[in-house]
Amino acid sequence: MEAILIPVVVMGITGVLMGLFLAYASKKFEVEKDPKVEAILAILPGVNCGACGYPGCSGYATGVAQEGAKMTLCAPGGPKVAGKIGEIMGVEVEIPVKKKPAAKKPVEKKEAPKAQTGEPITASAEFIEKNKRMLTKFKAAFDSGDKEAYEKLENLAKTANKDELLKYYEEIKTGKIIPEPGASPAVSAQTGEPITASAEFIEKNKRMLTKFKAAFDSGDKEAYEKLENLAKTAQKDELLKYYEEIKTGKIIPEPGASPAAPAQTGEPITASAEFIEKNKRMLTKFKAAFDSGDKEAYEKLENLAKTAQKDELLKYYEEIKTGKIIPEPGASPAATSASETEVKTVTKEEAKKQEATYCSVLGDGLCVPEQNEEVQKGLSKALEEEIK
Repeated sequence: MEAILIPVVVMGITGVLMGLFLAYASKKFEVEKDPKVEAILAILPGVNCGACGYPGCSGYATGVAQEGAKMTLCAPGGPKVAGKIGEIMGVEVEIPVKKKPAAKKPVEKKEAPKAQTGEPITASAEFIEKNKRMLTKFKAAFDSGDKEAYEKLENLAKTANKDELLKYYEEIKTGKIIPEPGASPAVSAQTGEPITASAEFIEKNKRMLTKFKAAFDSGDKEAYEKLENLAKTAQKDELLKYYEEIKTGKIIPEPGASPAAPAQTGEPITASAEFIEKNKRMLTKFKAAFDSGDKEAYEKLENLAKTAQKDELLKYYEEIKTGKIIPEPGASPAATSASETEVKTVTKEEAKKQEATYCSVLGDGLCVPEQNEEVQKGLSKALEEEIK
């Protein structure tokens, strides 16, 4: 029995002692509460919304009483609670008066811009497409009299060294319009003497020629000089020649729509219809080069014929130089003289004899002896350059 009672008594005494200690500690370390905090907390709505910026109503009450927080931060309580807090703190609270929002001015409906009339700016369609936003923005600012806006755009262009853009800004100031790139008025039919380039050359270099003409006609010196320098770097002397012709006012005819060459008049070359049919391309090319005064081109064709030992072709080149024409093979007059018939016969016989050693055909009826490798290689190279 004693073994049970002793532990119970000890535990009881220990509990009493602990209780006395805790009671003493609570009195000794008690934190005095600020009566103002308690008073403010009592009048707050107690919703703990946090709209005041404090963690709940208790935090706000402490903030007002001890930290000097504003007394008008309780949104749910409103002016009434703010007034009571002021009474507790012993100060007068100024309740902010909410201003009624100013009546919105009716939005004026902007009229659709009227169709532009007048002379267009001299910029190319490509330039307008690329800078349409800036040009339109400048025109809108200038037309509306917004000096600050359009001067800002001018300064921006100056900073970026956009002299071309500044040029068109000045044109806009004079009343010129910005045409729609896709709806720009069609260029009037070109009138004047065409450049002396062949239809084949124009077809091959149409983009560069057209670009140069557009730049030159619009006065875009930077653009067309860039094209000239490009041609010089690539040693395109022929292209430079036609650039100079464009500068004199000559036009670029459409290769497919170029006016048909006037019917040839004069004495035809003495070649047979068969020879003309076989060598038509080389003969026509030579005549076009000679008629256009392209000495480099027709001398190249002569050297090519000399290399291939095509004396007969050289003979007809000389006839073309005297002004003779190349008749259509199907419409060429039949040869009447016996001597011409004789020449044809001899030519055919010679061709048959050479069949064993000739006829590595490289194009346009040119035939080279296979055993003469140096001649063959040189001619092949010349023909490849000619085709390019």
